[in-house]
Amino acid sequence: EGANVADALRFEAPLAELKTKLASGEKVFEPLLASLLVDNGHLATIEMVPDASLAEEWAAKERSRLEAAKAAMGEEELADVIRSTADLKRAQLAEDSAEDLATIPRVGLADLEAKVKEVPTDVSALSGGVPLLTHPLPCAGVVYADVLLDLQRLPVSELPLLSLYAALLTQAGTSELDATALQRRIGARTGGIDVGTKLEQPVGDSGAVGAPDGVVHKLVVRGKAVRDRLPDMLELVHSMLTDANLDAQPKAVELLKESKSRLEAAFLSSGNSFAGMRLSSRNTAVGYATELTSGVSYYEAIKEMLTTAQDDWPSLLARLERLRGTINARDGLMINLTSDPDAIDGAKPQLDAFVGRMPAAPAADAHGEDASKWSRLPLAPREDEAYAIVSQVNYVAAGCRLFEPGEIADFGAASVASRALSLGYLWDNVRVAGGAYGGGCALNPTSGGFAFSSYRDPNLQATLDIYAAAADALSESDISAEALEQAIVGMVGDLDKPLTPDQKGQRALNWHLTGVTTAMRQEFRDQVLGCSPEAFRAFAERLRKAKLSVSVFGSEEALAAA
Repeated sequence: EGANVADALRFEAPLAELKTKLASGEKVFEPLLASLLVDNGHLATIEMVPDASLAEEWAAKERSRLEAAKAAMGEEELADVIRSTADLKRAQLAEDSAEDLATIPRVGLADLEAKVKEVPTDVSALSGGVPLLTHPLPCAGVVYADVLLDLQRLPVSELPLLSLYAALLTQAGTSELDATALQRRIGARTGGIDVGTKLEQPVGDSGAVGAPDGVVHKLVVRGKAVRDRLPDMLELVHSMLTDANLDAQPKAVELLKESKSRLEAAFLSSGNSFAGMRLSSRNTAVGYATELTSGVSYYEAIKEMLTTAQDDWPSLLARLERLRGTINARDGLMINLTSDPDAIDGAKPQLDAFVGRMPAAPAADAHGEDASKWSRLPLAPREDEAYAIVSQVNYVAAGCRLFEPGEIADFGAASVASRALSLGYLWDNVRVAGGAYGGGCALNPTSGGFAFSSYRDPNLQATLDIYAAAADALSESDISAEALEQAIVGMVGDLDKPLTPDQKGQRALNWHLTGVTTAMRQEFRDQVLGCSPEAFRAFAERLRKAKLSVSVFGSEEALAAA
């Protein structure tokens, strides 16, 4: 009583008291853990049993309620419901009036920059000829480093192992640090170290659609630290790459089980992503490899790896160790560095020392695959497919290769038209009128691929019918000068999203790896800014001639009815 409510926000005194207790050796947290967790007798075990008939029971109850409501209505009430539904559909699909649109503040073409933004990039070499990309940018004394190892020499059969391998590098510890100690040291001496993969398709000559078998595939160890801690960060990265405790069966089993559960949940919540991966696997080696390491095929591989990890751990361990011996080599190493100019200069001797400690060549038992394997890769067949999931909604995707490998076209204008189709016709019909949570389309100029997709969609066949009519809707639309201008502005907004310094460095790295030049980006931007109604009609005509293939994740009921 009479206390100031703001006193609860003043943490200095309680924090000082806590520090005093800890310094004196008093056990503060242990009694809490014991009473609240270890010795807590309050326990509830909940067992959930799936009911295969539940969806039909719900549907039957809904039909019953609707039939009862209809039976209670007179003819005039029924007619009023029909009229109201028709009015709602018309309102949903009606274009906003010019007067209403004029009330919205907007950016015009005159406000856009005509020239592409560049990221300063210097390409040099470290000891042994290891490529070094540096991006001198204001980073307030923080160094962002990407250590990349080439994955091209791995056989395709070993690609599903990469996620498990990457996770073990950070979560299994080393010969000197157990898993907990490793994480504590990373937290104490760096701003974080993450391990992942980069899988990209190189662009074709002069900005053409890339070759279907073109692949850039890297293991990426990404870390950040203040400049004085860069040696500590590089030491940790070296330990993780060369000394990670791969012989960690319990951790591997745990990680595989987590991945399996995460994918099973994602099939229900993000089926559109998996349907998109299935479509991409029909067009390019990058799409195929992405699906193999992230999609339905990866899910099947995880189940096999989990069985092996539990029943035949030595064989899986041997594969992991051979993978490490294959990719840990200076001849496949690259480093990408983003920081202040003086920090970059000071980092080069430390990077040279790091490179010198890496193995000069792959291990004696390394895999001997080369990049030519991608040209022999059998892409997924262009067949319509559907996966039944336990859900009341669907994820409906359809796509094609809209531009052929080696083709050069007005990709900037085509991207504007694709974006306008996504935010206009598809939004109105799939999302607003159709009731899906989302719907749209996307064009990838590098691969030539194009795809429609819907998210949490109550419809299936009706959505496919909307996709089939998209080309006619686009060609018949009379796009006004104002609407075209806003479509261009929106596309430029996508190109010019604000980026942090480390994101700029990563973007420049992608351009370097995939062969995208400043001239190519400028040409694309010029095409965007010069988009015309004729470009919309040309895109519609190309889409009309395309043959779509379908991938759907949906309920059994919807699949049976389609």
